[in-house]
This record gives sequence, C-alpha cells and structure tokens, in this order.
Amino acid sequence: MKPFSSAHPLVQLVAILLLIEALAVAWIFFALSLELLSGNVINVFAEIFLIVLAFGATAWVLFFMRGLLRKKRWARSAAFFWQLLQAVTGAGALAETGSNQLIGALLVILAGAVVLLLFNKTVVFETNEENEN
Repeated sequence: MKPFSSAHPLVQLVAILLLIEALAVAWIFFALSLELLSGNVINVFAEIFLIVLAFGATAWVLFFMRGLLRKKRWARSAAFFWQLLQAVTGAGALAETGSNQLIGALLVILAGAVVLLLFNKTVVFETNEENEN
C-alpha cells in the first residue's frame, strides 16, 4: 500500500476511479462465468472468449493502475487508451435504442473525468518517471 499512500491526492483519485472500472469489469467476468457454469449460453466458445477477455481487461487495468501509483509515464498512455475504449462503449450504449442509457452515460462521464485528470499538470508531473529503477 506504500505507493498509494505516498502518491499525490490527484493520482490517488485516478487510481480509485480506475479501481472502480476494474471492479466493474471483474463483475462482468464473474457474471459471465456464472452464466457459463449454469449452462445458459448459446455459444460456449463465444462465452469463453468473453470470459477470457474480461479477465484480461481486469488484469490490464490493475496493472497500469499500479504503474500510475509507481509514477511510470507509460501507465498514463495505457490509462488514456482504456478511457477511449470506455468512452466509445458508453457512446455506443447511448446511441442504441433499447440499451441501458444510464450505463452508457456513466461510462462516458467516468472516462471523461479520468482523461481530464490524466492531463492535469500535477498528475503528469507526478507520473513522469521513465526508467524502472
């Protein structure tokens, strides 16, 4: 926990928002896993692919969140790319009729907030370490 407690409060806020996103994707992983175990799937291979994808996305978000807390500049790029994916997914949910527009709006707002924080001068300064030492 030392990297979190020693991080700047804005970096901590970014990490908390990324943790919320990771927990949401982990929830999707568990929901898909339960659906597969119950046998309530149409295509088993597609379901397994989505489970692996959700697991990988959760691990990836946690990995670059840890990088941000350790002041690694590469983690900002990964976090920005993840936010682009979140915003596109949310915008797609907003544009579709019959989809959950609240979830789409939350994704877009959360992604926008994280992007604004990632480009904050303080966050850029606090996460600007190049090498691994």
